[in-house]
Amino acid sequence: MALRLPPLHALEAFEAAARHQSFLKAADVLCVTQSAISHRIRQLEDDLGVKLFLRINRNIALTPQGESYLVAIRKAVDAGADLRFDL
Repeated sequence: MALRLPPLHALEAFEAAARHQSFLKAADVLCVTQSAISHRIRQLEDDLGVKLFLRINRNIALTPQGESYLVAIRKAVDAGADLRFDL
């Protein structure tokens, strides 16, 4: 079975929401609606089969799985930042 990577926009939404600890602030940063962030996070959680955030009223907090995933995402982004393209 081939490994399917999550959509980049979902990873971007996850990282922004985790960094700002807010779907609303993530939406502002990414110039999308709060609903779009929520849908992207929910789809990512469904794809991964884990909850990444605890949702309490209008507040969010990373779950332990979310914290681990954030570390992995940041490592991948940092590694990708080292790539150079010679055209």
